[in-house]
Amino acid sequence: MCVEKMMSEPSATAPGFAQLLSNAQALETLIAEQIDVAEAERHMTDSVYAAIANAQLWHMLTPAELGGSELSFSDAMVVTEKVASFDGSTGWCLMVGGVQHGSCGSLIAPGGSDEVFARGTATHIAGQGIPRGLARKVDGGYMIRGDWSYGSGIYHANWIHSGCVVMDGERPLLDEHGAPTIIITYVPRNVIELKDNWDVIGLRGTGSYDYSIADEIFVADDLTYVYSKNSVERGGRQYALGIVGFTAWGHTSFALGVGRRALDEVAAIARAKTGPFGVLADAAGFQEKYAHAEAQYRSVRAFVYQAWNDIDETVLREQPVTLEQVTLVKLAFRHAHDVMSDICTFAYKNGGGVALRPSALQRCYRDMHAGVQHVLLSDQIMQDCGRVLMGHVPAGARMELLGLH
Repeated sequence: MCVEKMMSEPSATAPGFAQLLSNAQALETLIAEQIDVAEAERHMTDSVYAAIANAQLWHMLTPAELGGSELSFSDAMVVTEKVASFDGSTGWCLMVGGVQHGSCGSLIAPGGSDEVFARGTATHIAGQGIPRGLARKVDGGYMIRGDWSYGSGIYHANWIHSGCVVMDGERPLLDEHGAPTIIITYVPRNVIELKDNWDVIGLRGTGSYDYSIADEIFVADDLTYVYSKNSVERGGRQYALGIVGFTAWGHTSFALGVGRRALDEVAAIARAKTGPFGVLADAAGFQEKYAHAEAQYRSVRAFVYQAWNDIDETVLREQPVTLEQVTLVKLAFRHAHDVMSDICTFAYKNGGGVALRPSALQRCYRDMHAGVQHVLLSDQIMQDCGRVLMGHVPAGARMELLGLH
């Protein structure tokens, strides 16, 4: 379905799509061995983090100029959903790495990229882009402080990405559209306070801890950019989608991987499970329900890749991506989660005692239903997708992270 589409010339050492997919597949055994440890520790284990780094997966969406592979979104999705099928938490952290490194690498100013990527692909960024912090403008930069939640992958990060509302006295500074001005800031890991508070039902191995900067610290202008920025500093035209595109790509990849694993697990259980009514896989009712679930999964996956391949082709033609194209990947993002949530529920209900106890199927159910709690899956964003596709939006409307503006 997907072919390798490099948006610019790859670096001398970064692997392409085929090699990255092979590298990802080789991680399955290690990830399986470490899942229980990661869930107990509530963050990715050091050995899995190092293995992903050695496989050069953290930087598959980083611009080639900075040493990354600069894959197309659809190719990077294939890799990420494969890892998510091994373990939802690991796939989640991998997609967060793609979002963070790709967006920072392509959008941050030259002076900032020199600093953040001084370690090349040993750079690891994590944090929370939703603007839970406050910033005030000073000469040469901003003073920031705040409390942020859900810093997925932050345990192994060396740079922290945080969203802040720029304040004008006691009120937000408004941009040219009348909305609060929001910036993304980058600070070294050692300036934040990390909270030990990730005790949740699903995605336990992501280490999505809260963190804070209690006392104001200075962040230079070069280490910030407006969160809706889509003017590319380096890399191909795909990066012009900005954080809207990156987040839609990442979360969708996670959902597809977990949904696939849930179906595979319940099929294996059904073939092996003999109860008072015989072998589950022989039951006509189960066969019909499983067929419907497979149809749902394959339909939504086809929709996802059609939307993303269309964007990839547009980028390769060096044409601008339209509002409708961005809307379709946002719609596919939400629809994939709705469908995969239903699939995981179907698999859980039919898994019997296996699903009730610690198992891969139980983990799929927990991880998927943790993933659907994300703010980017809100009904308001879905409603905005409907407005665009009906043609019921004013001229100049644009899709941003939290909906139409």
